[in-house]
Amino acid sequence: MNRIRTTVALGLVLSAGMVTGCSAGAESDAKASGGEAGKGTQSSPAAPKGPAYKGKPVPGLAAQPAWSLAADEAGNCAGKASEKDSTQLDICTVGDAVIVTGYSDGQSGTRTFTARLLDAKSGTLRKKFDFALPADSGDSSSPTVALAQVGTWRDGSPALLIRNRLDTPADGLKKASTKTVLTMYAPSGEKLGSSTFDDDTHMSTPVKNGYLVEAGMADGAVFTPIGDGQPLTTEASHIDLDGAVGSGLGYTSQQDISFQPHAEWLTATDVRTGKDVWNTKDLTPPAAIAQQVTEDKATSARLMPFEGDTALLEWSSYGDTEAVMTLIDVKTGKRLTEGPTIDTNGTTDDDALAITPDGKTTVVQYGEGAVAWNTQTGKELWRQAADEVTITPNALPGNGILYAYLDGTAAALDARDKKLLLSGIEQMPQFTTNGYATIRTPDGLFSFAMQPI
Repeated sequence: MNRIRTTVALGLVLSAGMVTGCSAGAESDAKASGGEAGKGTQSSPAAPKGPAYKGKPVPGLAAQPAWSLAADEAGNCAGKASEKDSTQLDICTVGDAVIVTGYSDGQSGTRTFTARLLDAKSGTLRKKFDFALPADSGDSSSPTVALAQVGTWRDGSPALLIRNRLDTPADGLKKASTKTVLTMYAPSGEKLGSSTFDDDTHMSTPVKNGYLVEAGMADGAVFTPIGDGQPLTTEASHIDLDGAVGSGLGYTSQQDISFQPHAEWLTATDVRTGKDVWNTKDLTPPAAIAQQVTEDKATSARLMPFEGDTALLEWSSYGDTEAVMTLIDVKTGKRLTEGPTIDTNGTTDDDALAITPDGKTTVVQYGEGAVAWNTQTGKELWRQAADEVTITPNALPGNGILYAYLDGTAAALDARDKKLLLSGIEQMPQFTTNGYATIRTPDGLFSFAMQPI
């Protein structure tokens, strides 16, 4: 049986490159060996001046935006590189930059897809991508030609993925052909890597940590690096990879059921090599869990992502809902910190995790209520009371605020004691790695400087 608990970690500080100002346009002669479908030119536009913010002030953010874009200029944002569905264009930040996308109409029914990387602090342009689209045929099934998506590079740092479909019409004896160019950029606009593939199959293939991931339900997976490097075939299935943790290709986990004694040992496997690297049967559980071990009943464990190559390992006595959280080195299973107890509910639908940029404080929701704790000392800071609404953590950007959902309503709480500061936030802010946050409203997109409380 394979039980993998998945979480979303927000509010992390990740590396960002140096700031540049340039623009890129689509080229029709992408190299078959792998290349960027674009050409850069230098530009230094002034910071945009947009509409005033009319919403309620959000705790932890400046009262007025540093800059803004009107709705028609802001257009949409970007999607997720790790997901096939390209219809959700609601990710507006990537590292210390803001990403906006849109379309413009040209002559004879032609259109242009544009993606812009903007400096989160000033709104100035870092890099622009323009892709000419085919004339509108009126066919709703026309293929997608260009996409902008947010993901991560091989070191875990934020990155922008541009997918570009290139169609070459038939010419003389040559048949018509299609290629797909996938290029990843740092938030600075610097190109990280680019690859070209035949046909258009990879316009929707998930990309995780700089790798194109083709995974079957049980037939293993192929990881193809964007840029340099050779494809790697592993035995990990689509189900195995859903909960992979760690940088690069990461580590996956499997539950090994035992009936003598009753236990659910957890085996961690290196996705790259397919080798088992550690098993909870060989690890020492927290003292509170060890005391419950008998000849007939041992332990259960679940592995959840944290950041980098650290992970959360949840220990419990077999069949019990009370568990103890630990922070481990996922490469070895070595315990780094023992955290507080939590009461799990056995489901993963409402799992959530938020971490401060320094990694020292986290708020988790893995069952019956949220718990905040210090990841260096293991000390519990606070926990949700039984008579309180469900607190689902969203972000801990380091300004003293926990941004969370209270039974689905966006809210801001004091991160130190969960005191409610504001409920009913119009839209949850999205945070950059350099102290800014974006908010989208019907009036446009606004970038605010963060402020400590």
